[in-house]
Amino acid sequence: MLKSEDVWFYIGISENITKWNYFKKSIPYSQTVNIGYNENLQGGISAIMERISRDDLIRSFLNFYADTGPPEKTQAVQTSQNFYLEPEIDSNMQARLARFEKLRQEVERRHLLEPVADLKPGLKLDYAHELNARQLAAVTTTSGPLLILAGAGSGKTRTLVYRLNYLLETGTPPERILLLTFTRKASAEMLQRSRGLLQSERAEKVMGGTFHSFASHLLRRYAKLLNLDPHFSIIDTVDAEDIIDLIRQELKFDKQSRAFPKKSRIQELISRSRNCQMTIAEVVARDFKGLETYLEELETLESVFQEYKRRHFLLDYDDLLDQVNLGLRENPAFKRSVQNLFDHIMVDEYQDTNKVQKELADHLAEKHRNLMVVGDDAQSIYAFRGAELENILLFPESWPDCKIVRLEQNYRSSQPLLDFSNALLKQARLGYPKHLFSERKQGITPEVCKHFSTEDEAIWVVDQILALREQGLELSEMAVLYRSGFHSNYIQAELLRRSIPYVVYGGIRFTERRHVKDLVALARLLLNGFDAVAWHRILKLIPGVGQVTARKIIESVRTHQGQFVLNGLGKKKFAPDLQTLYTTLEAARQAPSVVAQLECLQSYYAPLLREVESDWSQRLPDLEILLQLARKYKKLETFLSDFALDPPSQKYQDGTTPLIDEREEKPVVLSTIHSAKGLEWSAVFIPHLLDGLLPSARSLKRLDELEEERRLFYVACTRAREYLFLSYPAWHQSYDAVFTQVSRFLDGHQGLTHAFSETQV
Repeated sequence: MLKSEDVWFYIGISENITKWNYFKKSIPYSQTVNIGYNENLQGGISAIMERISRDDLIRSFLNFYADTGPPEKTQAVQTSQNFYLEPEIDSNMQARLARFEKLRQEVERRHLLEPVADLKPGLKLDYAHELNARQLAAVTTTSGPLLILAGAGSGKTRTLVYRLNYLLETGTPPERILLLTFTRKASAEMLQRSRGLLQSERAEKVMGGTFHSFASHLLRRYAKLLNLDPHFSIIDTVDAEDIIDLIRQELKFDKQSRAFPKKSRIQELISRSRNCQMTIAEVVARDFKGLETYLEELETLESVFQEYKRRHFLLDYDDLLDQVNLGLRENPAFKRSVQNLFDHIMVDEYQDTNKVQKELADHLAEKHRNLMVVGDDAQSIYAFRGAELENILLFPESWPDCKIVRLEQNYRSSQPLLDFSNALLKQARLGYPKHLFSERKQGITPEVCKHFSTEDEAIWVVDQILALREQGLELSEMAVLYRSGFHSNYIQAELLRRSIPYVVYGGIRFTERRHVKDLVALARLLLNGFDAVAWHRILKLIPGVGQVTARKIIESVRTHQGQFVLNGLGKKKFAPDLQTLYTTLEAARQAPSVVAQLECLQSYYAPLLREVESDWSQRLPDLEILLQLARKYKKLETFLSDFALDPPSQKYQDGTTPLIDEREEKPVVLSTIHSAKGLEWSAVFIPHLLDGLLPSARSLKRLDELEEERRLFYVACTRAREYLFLSYPAWHQSYDAVFTQVSRFLDGHQGLTHAFSETQV
């Protein structure tokens, strides 16, 4: 029977022993040769074979055909001989670690275990009965800065809702409360729950929404004070990429002898520099070293990109926050007006904020200091979006008089699952100490299984899914979570082979579908005639209008102060089509409602869609969804802002396999770990747990990146309520490396307690 520290290879890959094709050999780790990134699998195996005696090969050959019996299970992974390279810690990181250690001690000193004051009499809700002691402390501490460290499954949302209700019940006017979340759906659900608990409509007057939607609201409300056109257009990431691509072409960067970076890469670079408050050069040096030779061109492109948006009254997501922060820093009248709007500010998911969002929250609370932030540093996994872990870690330093509450009672998972997750966090170098506990002391221990190949792993995962289904667990209560999309390829194939329905979170977002963006672009022209991005998108739909003609038309619009004038194009073949577009826009402007405006635009657009897309009939229902979403809006600018800043939910973009029959339960969920944050299932499977896959090989050089990988694994594990299945193949080959060691997060020396099994072919 093979042991957990063994490394398996298909010896048949080696040309030296092709007569033993598909022969499996177990090699103790002490005999393996580390295969570098630039060596191929053939060379690595040849090196190993030189160190294996003929007797070893004969013994392994005979053992391969022996009846080995069923897989063996033990209660713990044995201590491994695996060796893992640790990232170097420079003087800067050492200073950060010392700083964090001091703050960890501060958390222990300032931590509130129970409320600091008695509840006021005459309240509708029985807060003391419906909350645990620490939740009650968080709810009733309403004066001064407050940091709530909410562990996974600890009732964070419930605590926020009850805190909102407590503020309302103790006399705070609802319009004086600001609730900032990362999705509009989250804030809407909290306000709805608040309304239901209090049986009052007061919660509807609370200002709740995302950072970006709140910033958009302020910019439109105080546009004159900030010297902005209130009818600016908000562009999404795809629009920003299109502008960057246009600039690349106009400046001839795409004509160079070397391949210039793609538009999506450039947009990511520019956005990260702004969210991290770093220069383009600094971000390139830290995160985009491969682009150093293009630095001068990238800096030029970024400068032109910002000027282009300014001239055409366009704001991207980053501009919204930057403009508000700029006003709060440099415009005293604006700062005074905004700070007088609210008495209490609550920020959800604070561990996911970037430096710009932190600055905004600090500015808003500077006067009254009633800033409450809630989050879990152990679930900070969005550094690639600019999220700054130090925002939550250094909150006690930013607000020295803040109080701290740790929510650690878990209402989701059983204690055996929490013991496993707690053990993961004990090894963390960055973060606050926490120990999750549950009243559900009994439960099923997490299971770890090693497999010969990725195909075997997929078969095992699907076997477990079917076994749980036979026990009465619905497919929709199971999820397969993975670090990268390709980790699910074999599992998807196996699910298809066995006709098991599944859904993959992701795909083309509803708002990014070509026909949806086209109709939205038409609507944007009703508000902002200077919107060059929207003009480019629509004019390209008209036969005969190319890049040069489109530019002339847009220049004419700008010259005529946003008005559409044919200006000498009346004799062109496409002139009637331009006239139809002009007539449509004018008619839509006169329509009595938002939905009527979109219906007018849809009537114009549908024939164009029929000409450019062969599957136009399958796309029309998406336009009907757009009209349906617009029915609840009274103003077009509000609809367009919400659509750009907080797109429709995932139900419009999930792709699923067909159900077995109409009575079949909802499908199994397949998702990246990043997309699964905030969700939960009864059973969770995490495959491909090899070092180099999770943690990713790209994260192994820097401690902060390696620690984020640990948090990513922690997030995946804490999604499970009852069952947690962890698995890995004996080896995995990518285009430049072979991975053979179990993930360091699972390695035996970590002292993690869980059932272990291994499968054999």
